[in-house]
Amino acid sequence: MPVWEVLGKRKPDDEFEWVGGIKAPDVEMALMLARETHFRHKEGVAYAVRRRGDDELFVGPYPGDVLGGVTDRSYRRQEAYTGVGARQKRISAEFTKRGMSIDRPRPPAGRGAPGRGG
Repeated sequence: MPVWEVLGKRKPDDEFEWVGGIKAPDVEMALMLARETHFRHKEGVAYAVRRRGDDELFVGPYPGDVLGGVTDRSYRRQEAYTGVGARQKRISAEFTKRGMSIDRPRPPAGRGAPGRGG
């Protein structure tokens, strides 16, 4: 089975650089596998493949804003959680305002906590 070199661009103005390799029977499958294995998490804005030993470059059909899918996967990065604490406080205040808050103390935690048979 032919080996294909996978090339990618991190930013639109960058040149294509080597990012890996795959095995595929034809260029269509090589492009699909390259996208799924090397660019599914928005690692770049463009990708291409070329058969090992050849100079002809086959550029992937997906534009940078779609490359990696259109699903929001920001939860995989730490910056996605910025503001979560403030949001939780805001929601707690709203529930309290509606009379839907728990006003009892939290139960004791741990094995040796009183009332837990420890």
